Amino acid sequence: MIMPPTQFYDFGHWLTFNESVKSATAIRKGIANIPTPLIYANMVKVYKDFYEPLCEQFGKLPVSSFYRSPALNAAIGGASKSAHMYGCAIDIDCDSLPLVTNLQVFNWARAHLKFDQLILENPDAHNNPAWVHVAHNRDGQPDRNQVLKMIWVKGKQIYQAI
Repeated sequence: MIMPPTQFYDFGHWLTFNESVKSATAIRKGIANIPTPLIYANMVKVYKDFYEPLCEQFGKLPVSSFYRSPALNAAIGGASKSAHMYGCAIDIDCDSLPLVTNLQVFNWARAHLKFDQLILENPDAHNNPAWVHVAHNRDGQPDRNQVLKMIWVKGKQIYQAI
């Protein structure tokens, strides 16, 4: 990954700046995945409002996606208006943790956090998601408190309110 010098700092005890922009695809394709100062400010809010409280509840959680530059988002086939491109969304995947499940994180976030969208992503037969997506609305718009489930139907992603 191309990492030019930046004025950005680690978010706090639970997450470094480098962790927030790390991407195997960006490294492989030579994509600079560096946010603007405005996007970084959004990321700080996501850290403080979502990631920090989740980590205080469960311990350090694996981040599968946080900031994605438009070039990186296009390279992975992300949604054209993805909140990740604005630093407003974070994806957490606890599959590598022995004592915490994605469903536990989802349920706790639903009960305790204020968000624009909380998404149970690609759940299995037991409703345990492959990962959890939590986001604020961008551009200062009010959060909608949407709770959704993403499933695949005939090769297309479908989002259902739950």
